[in-house]
Amino acid sequence: MVSTSVWTNWGGTASCRPAEVELPSTEEEIVAALKRAEQGGERVKVPGSGHSFTDIACTGGRMIKLDEYNKVLDLDVAAKTVTVEAGITIWALAEELTRHGLAFPNLGDIGYQTIAGAISTSTHGSGNRLGGLATQVKAMRLVLADGSALDLSANSDPETFKAAQVSLGALGVISTVTLQCVEAFTLHAVEGPGTFDEVLAEFDRYAAENDHFDFYWFPYGDGCLVKTNNRTDEPARPKGRFRAWFEDEFIGNSVFGVSNRVMRARPKWIPGVHRLTGRMISRSEYSDRSDRVFTSPRRVRFAEMEYAIPREAAIPAARSVRAMIKEKGFEVAFPVEMRTSAQDDIFLSTAHGRPSAYIAVHQFQGMEYEPYFREVEAIMLAHAGRPHWGKIHFRDHRSLREVYPAWARFGAVRARLDPHGRFRNAYLDRVLGEI
Repeated sequence: MVSTSVWTNWGGTASCRPAEVELPSTEEEIVAALKRAEQGGERVKVPGSGHSFTDIACTGGRMIKLDEYNKVLDLDVAAKTVTVEAGITIWALAEELTRHGLAFPNLGDIGYQTIAGAISTSTHGSGNRLGGLATQVKAMRLVLADGSALDLSANSDPETFKAAQVSLGALGVISTVTLQCVEAFTLHAVEGPGTFDEVLAEFDRYAAENDHFDFYWFPYGDGCLVKTNNRTDEPARPKGRFRAWFEDEFIGNSVFGVSNRVMRARPKWIPGVHRLTGRMISRSEYSDRSDRVFTSPRRVRFAEMEYAIPREAAIPAARSVRAMIKEKGFEVAFPVEMRTSAQDDIFLSTAHGRPSAYIAVHQFQGMEYEPYFREVEAIMLAHAGRPHWGKIHFRDHRSLREVYPAWARFGAVRARLDPHGRFRNAYLDRVLGEI
């Protein structure tokens, strides 16, 4: 169908006006959309849920939205695998897995991403011993620009498979994904206060002793929030309905949103708000099924940059970011987030070949972010940083190739699968280079 409206991503940081928007519900309809793009000489992009903060999904050509291509195709309880259509969201799939006694081994905190979008941008959770979502992929089916399809796995075509696990949408349209799941499990969650220096002094111990560890610190205060999640065999003790509403919706979204609007309107109040917030953090403890602990509602909109750096660089990089914010006097309303993950062997994974730490910086919607993010990026460059593919950064292929050992191998697969650049756009031309 002809597009008459502007497509905008979740954070309001990128937008475009596609010439055509397709809503296929079958693979045959995906193929037909690609054929029409080929006949019209149009480029093609698949936007997922639109949660990427960059223009990775933007196009003036044909946009293929997989909102209606979202079914569970096969679920093998014995093998603990599930095959799904690429447009299914993490939340929807988690519900289906739960009904069969299965779960994702690890997740980030956003549940409304599509499975294809999450793996294609190297989305990850936290945990020294656990990799990103793409490491859970056992097989996938990729529809190429000419409408032909490839069934990929580590056994059938390891080189193409390792490129396709984190592909940035540069190789084709992901049709189906097969994930390796685990038995459903309960997480014991503990959230509580700390101070910046105390938590950094124990950062390595926190990361080593917990299945999952996240650390949020406020740039203009000493207080921080420490979150640990660990598997437990004890019965779940979830939050009650009122407590869940109060902590997750009222405090986590309504109050947080109001405080950010106040700081946006009165930037001079930011240090005071940060100090007050740090003193108000209290201890919270509960246990629940894993996906409910991992993910949470996000209704306060923002812009985000996140960098992966070698694990050993986490502490000096965090200290540098904190010092830089105070030195430059940036108006930063959001806390800074830190976490870790295991290394993997996926070509364009941000954790390729090294145990990684992640530092994520945010800015409330409507507040200037570019000068702040550029200064953070300069610090990350000094630590061989790799930007999250779906979050704001200012790098291009000339510097990115230096931090990815398998860069040329990915490029060779891309040239073979999309020789005419059907899936190119401005973002890919910048970060990968033109074909």
